[in-house]
Amino acid sequence: MENDAKLMLTQGHHTTPKWDEEKVCELAQYFQELEYLFQDCQVNDDCQKKDYAVHYLTYNTRKTWMSVKEYEGEFTPAATRDEPEPAA
Repeated sequence: MENDAKLMLTQGHHTTPKWDEEKVCELAQYFQELEYLFQDCQVNDDCQKKDYAVHYLTYNTRKTWMSVKEYEGEFTPAATRDEPEPAA
């Protein structure tokens, strides 16, 4: 059976997911675009997802993200997590 998965895009390709760190409100959209790409390319491994999530960022943003302790944990971007319910 032939594998129909697409290859992940290279950094700098005109169709790669992009995020301008000056537009924080667009971070959730960046992760949504990544998830679509992961599905198309059949990327299921959390470590690979984290590598690709930072791969498409600028150098300084990549270094910042990789220095945060949560980067070592499970791939669940804060921008896509459900917010906790407010206390009653």
